[in-house]
Amino acid sequence: MLVREYMTKDPVAVRASDPLSRVGEVFDVQKFRHLPVVDDSGSLVGILSDRDLRNITAAMEILEQSLSHSTGVRVADVMTSTVTSVAPDANLKEAAKIMADLKIGALPVVEGQKLAGILSYTDILRAFVATAPG
Repeated sequence: MLVREYMTKDPVAVRASDPLSRVGEVFDVQKFRHLPVVDDSGSLVGILSDRDLRNITAAMEILEQSLSHSTGVRVADVMTSTVTSVAPDANLKEAAKIMADLKIGALPVVEGQKLAGILSYTDILRAFVATAPG
């Protein structure tokens, strides 16, 4: 099984230059837990998770300021910039192992440098259900 068979294609992403308030809107409305971060050309430059937001020092103060548009806090200021990713043709089992080993809930899927999708633990569970006997 390949990652491309179970990944979410064309995921919602934010730009590194977006204000942090954009992230709040996407997390609240879309109920996502992971957002790929891209540059202006669509290349993956980071990932932002709900965990990143919880781990920010004084997160509530920063979020309140950002939501009121009174601050210059950008996605780039809080994202994780060291991102592990996989290719669409990667083996799904290997991708699941990477996620388990790194204790992460999602892997961006890149083709070349461009974001092509995202593989979440929910996608892995969907694959398991689809292929499990009985």
